Amino acid sequence: MRSKFWVWLLLAAATLLIAWNTDIFVPVEHWLVSLAGHPEIRNQFNDPDYGRVDALTLLLSVFVLSPFAALLIIAAFTFALIIAALLIEPVLRTFSLPDWVAVPVVLAGSACGVWAASGFWLPQSLHLLGLVVKAWTVYFGMDRPYPH
Repeated sequence: MRSKFWVWLLLAAATLLIAWNTDIFVPVEHWLVSLAGHPEIRNQFNDPDYGRVDALTLLLSVFVLSPFAALLIIAAFTFALIIAALLIEPVLRTFSLPDWVAVPVVLAGSACGVWAASGFWLPQSLHLLGLVVKAWTVYFGMDRPYPH
């Protein structure tokens, strides 16, 4: 079992290396550069004295706090899925459906809910991603978001 993990990991790494060297990620790079070029982001971190310090502070804050935020979101989402499955299960029993049908129904409903609420979280997420790209390019002194 453990050897299969390493085989899959090696296969994924080889695939990413081939994709990296064949410039498959160029459209993603252009999209990231366009996010960092938005007018409200373009003028961030331009202070000659503290611009790099501000960029490093943002990068450290995002990369240190993001795992905690992701765990919190996953825990809340799991709790909501369990509650939704428990509420839908009696309805499915009235139609004589098996209990496992609740999982796809709840996941589909959750996906629809996330899509419907994307107006609340997507603009802020893209703004933060643009700030991270701008901070990365300012702090590391690159014209592109990642080395090639």
